[in-house]
Amino acid sequence: MTTTAPSTYAEAAEAELTSVGHYRETGRIVQMRADAAAALAGLLAQSRAAGAPLVPISGFRSIEYQAGLFRRAIAKHGSEDAAARWVARPGFSEHHTGLAVDLGAEDEPARDVEASFEETQAFHWLNQNAGRFGFELSYPRGNARGINYEPWHWRFVGTPAARQIFES
Repeated sequence: MTTTAPSTYAEAAEAELTSVGHYRETGRIVQMRADAAAALAGLLAQSRAAGAPLVPISGFRSIEYQAGLFRRAIAKHGSEDAAARWVARPGFSEHHTGLAVDLGAEDEPARDVEASFEETQAFHWLNQNAGRFGFELSYPRGNARGINYEPWHWRFVGTPAARQIFES
């Protein structure tokens, strides 16, 4: 399967970003645009209340940071094309927008950024409820862009401006 790259994504301005938490494994601050962050706060609170607590893993990523991730993916997978099935090329990641977030199950950190996240109670709750908060799964199985299935990667489309970014 050949990957079809989306348009490049502009990097969110630092002034647009707000913290949505810390990644438990590294302590790294996870940031998103304010509108997405507010929606995510509601989603996280409701998942906790439902007994399926979710935690943020990664949000905004600069193009420079993405370049480092992509270089490591090339080393791991052997080529740029193989790496691009797992890690977006710099400039092409939804994370640059400040509207995408990787989520994990609070009680199952071993499933962070793993396909097995789909087996968690947290994922089942998220899959049923994310739309109420303006989020959608970016890379379902068999997606048209040829990106590997990423049950942890969700994008905020809850405002017309956010939706337009991902429709272009």
